Amino acid sequence: MSNQLLNRRQLLIGASAGAVGIGAVALSPITALAAGSSGIVGTWDVMITDMSGPAPVTFEGVTTFAPGGGVVTMNSNSPSTGIGSWASTGEGRFRARFMEFGFSPQGSSKAVVSVKGRQSEDTIRGTFTLNVYDLSGHLLLSGKGTFVGKRFAA
Repeated sequence: MSNQLLNRRQLLIGASAGAVGIGAVALSPITALAAGSSGIVGTWDVMITDMSGPAPVTFEGVTTFAPGGGVVTMNSNSPSTGIGSWASTGEGRFRARFMEFGFSPQGSSKAVVSVKGRQSEDTIRGTFTLNVYDLSGHLLLSGKGTFVGKRFAA
């Protein structure tokens, strides 16, 4: 049973990390594309806090927001990469959604992470929820957490 809980916890942490990593979007695509703009487009170093278990767990992730709404995210707790999309919701706020796959002795899974966040200059922060499904579409578990990040400059 403890192995099963550990695997469930690792799955949640991995999916949560990616979710938080994505929580870094805010300005409209037009503003984000402007030369020298401080928009969301670019790469962000993100600290993710998984609040799904009995005690919060924090780990690091990285998220890249591309012009046109693409997002790629990964984290230190998961060997998988999340891929999805982001959109501005106005006034420095954004939403994003991505998917990543997990692989374990118990079988393969798909995590879908939804993010709501806010950008303020070179900082992003927000919340996320995640749902993990088996590949037949059956819900295995749900989770939630927060994230805060800073721009990863060249």
